[in-house]
Order: sequence, then C-alpha cells, then structure tokens
Amino acid sequence: MKMDKYSKGLIAAIFGVILITGCNQPAQKEPAAQAQPPAVQPAQSDELKPARIIEISPDAPQIVMEKSSVDFGRVGPGSVHKALYDFKNTGKQTLEISNIQSTCGCSQPTLIKDGQRFPAPLQQPVAFEQGQAGQVEVTFTSPAVKGPVVKHLYVISNDPLNPRLEFEIKADVTVLVEVSPEAAELRFDRPNAGMPELTVKSLDGKELAIKSITIPNNVMKIPFDPQKKATSIVLKPEVDVKLLDTYSTGAIQIITDHPQSGTLLVRYTALPYVEVNRPRIILQNVEPGVPVMKDVLIRSNYDKPLEIASAQSKSGYMEIVDQQKQDNHLSLMIKITPPAQTSSARRYITDELTISLKSGEQVTIRCSGWFKL
Repeated sequence: MKMDKYSKGLIAAIFGVILITGCNQPAQKEPAAQAQPPAVQPAQSDELKPARIIEISPDAPQIVMEKSSVDFGRVGPGSVHKALYDFKNTGKQTLEISNIQSTCGCSQPTLIKDGQRFPAPLQQPVAFEQGQAGQVEVTFTSPAVKGPVVKHLYVISNDPLNPRLEFEIKADVTVLVEVSPEAAELRFDRPNAGMPELTVKSLDGKELAIKSITIPNNVMKIPFDPQKKATSIVLKPEVDVKLLDTYSTGAIQIITDHPQSGTLLVRYTALPYVEVNRPRIILQNVEPGVPVMKDVLIRSNYDKPLEIASAQSKSGYMEIVDQQKQDNHLSLMIKITPPAQTSSARRYITDELTISLKSGEQVTIRCSGWFKL
C-alpha cells in the first residue's frame, strides 16, 4: 500500500486579492537637542512611478445586459432548459462580440442578432451598432446528480470597461429516488470492512429497477437483479479488502429506470492501516554532498505494532539513520544527501523512499528540492 493514495485530496484553486492602502501617520515631535539625520531619498524606480492611467473614450462601445442571472429553480436530472439574456450596445461606437464562452459543456450558448443565430464558438466577430440590441440564448442540460448548480458564461467583446461580461445559470436538481446511506466510513478491523447495506427507495411510489451499478476499481461487488421492480430495493455490497486497501476512497454510482432518478451516489472512505505524517519532503537551497535531516512519523491506525522489513531509495539520496518506537508508531530520522551537480543547469533533485513493513504494508516518502544558487 502506498500512502500517497490516502494523502491525495481535491486540490481547491486560491485567488489572492491584494489591497494596497495608504496611511498618513502624524510626525512625532523630537527634542531640539537631538538632531535628526537627513532623510534618505529613495532612488527613482518603476515601483515608485504612478500607475499609467488608460483613458477610455466616452464614445466607446458598451454592452449592457438586462439581467445577468437566470434561476430555473427545481429541475429534474438530465432535463433541458433554455434561457434568454437581452443586451444592448449603449455606446456610440460599434460593439464587436468576438466570442461567448461557457465553463461547462452542459451550457451551450448561441448569439442572436436580428433573428440570425451564431452558435458559440463564433467563427468571426459579430457587430452591433449604437443602440442595437441582441440576445444570448443558452441551452442548459441539468446534471444527473442532485443538488444546487451554478454555471458561469462570458461575452467577449471590445467593450473597454467590460471586455469579459459574466452571466450565469442557476438550478436545483431534484430527484425522486434516494439511496441511504449516502456515505460510509469503512474500517479494516470490521467484517466486510463495515460496509452497510444500501437501500434504494422511490419517493413518489413508482416502482423502479436497478439498471447499473458502477464501483471504482472494483473494490466491492453489489449483486442486483435488473428485472426486479419494487418501490424499495436493498443492496448488499461485498467488499474486496485487498483492493480497498489500495483504493481507499471512491463513490458508488447507481442508476435506476425511474425517469427522475438521476445518478445516485454513495461515497465511501476507508481508514488506512498506517499513515505518514510527512509523505512529501520539500528542500530549499540544498548544497551538493551536505546532508539534510528530516523527521517522519509513521502512525498505526489500528493499534498494531509497526516494524520495518526493508527500505529502498529510488535515487539513493535518502536513508533511515534512526528509528524510535512510540507506542505503536514509528518515529524516523531520514538523511537526505544531495548529489553532486553534474552541470550548472541541474537545479532540482527528486527521490522517493519506499518502506516495507513486516505486516505487509508499504509507505512511500517522496523528496524534491532545488540547489542553492
């Protein structure tokens, strides 16, 4: 088992917003006997120069959209809807729309001018004179999974104030079939890893049948009869513990023949036998041949003693120089010795240390860094 499979997570994107504020502090009065040295004037640089102000002509084209959001409210899974967004060029110069962008294939935009339709992506810019109006039509297909949905789209034009006009679609996908439980926390010290039975139930009284069940990496089997119809069906998963040990997280997808079933999801996660508190080591400004020491803790989640059977460094830079038992955990000291630089162009080093435990588990500790300039 490689612990990186447990440490991976959905990585969220972070957008920073820097607010620059100025504050005039009142000067403090110093005693006359204490002469102050002359202030050092900073050298002129680009950082001290005032920002260049871009002047926009009052006659410039300007796109104004009457409404920037359409909310379809509660919709069924996989249902198709259309939204219209009216806009006008309120500027004095010609507005040229070069494209309409969608962030999802479920939202297909079309530009409309005088009844003529231009599906996105546009083959060439479409011009709108002063006061001329147009529309953006969006065909929206709702997702198969229940829950709120927000999709963003953009009108790309030569409007200098708003060259990327944003608008959106909202909906709340509602299904008439439920599965319970919708999440399962599994453990290897329980029969069948503690995986519960699953109940698929119709919410409107209509009978349904299971059409398909998809399980990532086949970590379990769920027998079902596609011919059996009922308002409630109980499923009994059979877990493959060895595969679950390798693929510890996932989501079961269940599809029924109910017209408003959508895709039912059951998310599961298994607590691994062991975990590493530092699966990746980042080094900065290392020097060739100068060792770096890093401590790593291997933790047992099931209160079982841990013993190392072997350790193998892929590139030969990493080695275990000390280990201490703490209850059923292992505290390791790892020495990383950067190699000689064969050329000045080589700036980075990478290695990984695979540790095999006597219990049969494996953990991997990866290392990456760069040389000091």
